[in-house]
Amino acid sequence: MTLDPPSIVDAYLAAQLARDYETMRGLLADTGFCYRSPIASFDRADDFIQYATLSSGIILDREIRKVFVDGNDICHFMTYRIQISEKLAVEAAQWSRVHEGRIQRIEAIFDASVYRELFPSDESAP
Repeated sequence: MTLDPPSIVDAYLAAQLARDYETMRGLLADTGFCYRSPIASFDRADDFIQYATLSSGIILDREIRKVFVDGNDICHFMTYRIQISEKLAVEAAQWSRVHEGRIQRIEAIFDASVYRELFPSDESAP
């Protein structure tokens, strides 16, 4: 049975929250994958999943507030509850594009200032 694009992205988001990286990877395109956010960019699904295994430990919970669907494009407005040194809520929008039954593109938009404080850029280095 082939899932529709919103169901594919919903399954991916459920796997993300469950830290089920194998299921997450199975829902991502093998070729042509692209992930973009204010703090990371990946053009290979395997690299993105490796990053997710390291970075998702700060996610405590997530609330999906609104979903918009336009064919193969699905946009989620969410609130992530994270813990870095203290508990925070981060508002995010995630635009996913499904192609041939798998997620080919994810673009996440959020205020990354708290992450930049933790991981300062090397731009000031000589």
